[in-house]
Amino acid sequence: MHICLRLSRVRLGLLWLAVLLLLPALALAAQDTDAVVSRVDGDAITREEFHLRLRFVRWQYLQELEKLYELTGGNLGLTGQYVESLAASLQDPAGLGDDVLAQMEEERLLWQAGERLDVAPTGDDIDRREAAFFALWTGVPVDDLAGDDEAQHFIADWYERAGAISGLERDALRAIFATEALRGLLLDHLGQSLPTEELAVRSRHILCAFHPQNVNDPAAPTTVERAAAQACVAEARARLAGGEPFADVAADLSDDASSAVQGGELGWIALGYLVKPYADAAETAALNTVIGPVETGFGLHLIEVLEREMQPVDPAEFEASKQGYFELWIAMLHDEATIERSQDWDAGLPVEPGLELLSPDVRDAVLALTQPAEEQR
Repeated sequence: MHICLRLSRVRLGLLWLAVLLLLPALALAAQDTDAVVSRVDGDAITREEFHLRLRFVRWQYLQELEKLYELTGGNLGLTGQYVESLAASLQDPAGLGDDVLAQMEEERLLWQAGERLDVAPTGDDIDRREAAFFALWTGVPVDDLAGDDEAQHFIADWYERAGAISGLERDALRAIFATEALRGLLLDHLGQSLPTEELAVRSRHILCAFHPQNVNDPAAPTTVERAAAQACVAEARARLAGGEPFADVAADLSDDASSAVQGGELGWIALGYLVKPYADAAETAALNTVIGPVETGFGLHLIEVLEREMQPVDPAEFEASKQGYFELWIAMLHDEATIERSQDWDAGLPVEPGLELLSPDVRDAVLALTQPAEEQR
C-alpha cells in the first residue's frame, strides 16, 4: 500500500515536471502564433508591427486634421467630407485596422514583386520621397529644404513625435518612405511597356441615326427606324455618286449636328477614342474613299478617312493610362497571392491616439462638424 502510494506520488511528480518543462515551449509556440496577424505568400506581418503602424496612421490622421484647420482658417466645413472621413476612421478601430493591415499586405506584395523584377529604391530614391512629403507639409520647395532651418526643425520634430506616439523607430518610419519610393519605381517600370504613340485618323462621316431626335438614345432600333436610316444612307450614296461634294451632303443629311456644320469633319481622333465599329473600319479603310454603311450604336455611317498616322500619346492621357495599368497589375498580384489573416487579427487594436490629442480649438471644430449638437454637450 505504501509502495503504491509512493509510486503514485513519483508518477505525479514526474508528470508535473514534464508539464513544467513543456510550459516554456508551449508558451513560446503560442506567442509566435499569436504574434502573426497575416501572412502574404509566407511573409509574416506581426501583431507588434501592425499595431505600431496603426498608431502611426492614427497620429498622421490627427496631424492632417490640425493642418486642415490651419489651411482653412478654422473653417473645416470647406473640406467637410474629407474631415468627416478622417474622424470616422479614427472612431472605427476595426475599420481603420482592416484598411491599415490591407495596406501592409499590399506593401509586402510590392516588395516581393520588386525583388522578382529586380526593382528596388536606392537611398537617393528614398530621400527624394521623404523630401517631397516634407515639402508638402512645410510649403518649402524640395531643393530648399536642406537650407531652411524652420523646415529642418519641423522634420526633426515630426520624427520625434511620430516615434514617441507610435513607437516606431526612425528606420521603420523611413521604411514607409522606402515603400512609397518602390511604388513609384514599379509604376515607372510597368509604364515602360505601354505605347507612347497611337494610331489616329482624320475622317469625316455622314451619320444616319436610328434615333434622329436623340442620337445618344441606346435603345435598339425598331424595324421602321432601321428602314429610315437605310433610306437616308441610300440617298446620301446616290447624291455622292452624282458628284455632289461630301461636305454638302453631310451638312444636309448627317444627324451628327456637331460635325455636320463642318462638312462631316471629325478632325484628328485616336482610334481608341472612337466607337469600335467605326475605329475598326477607319483603321484599314483606303484613304479618300467613302466606305460603309458602318453600323454603330448611333446608327449607320458613311465614312471617309482623309489621313492616318501614328501620333504621340498626350502626356496626361499617358499618365492616366499608366496609373490604370498599375492598379490592374496590383489587383492581379492580390489575385495570385495567398494572404492568410489570423482569426484574431483584430484583437487589442489600438484606439490611441484619438481626438483628445488635438488642440482644443481643432477638436471642437471637428466635433462640431461630425457630431450632432446634443452629443457635444
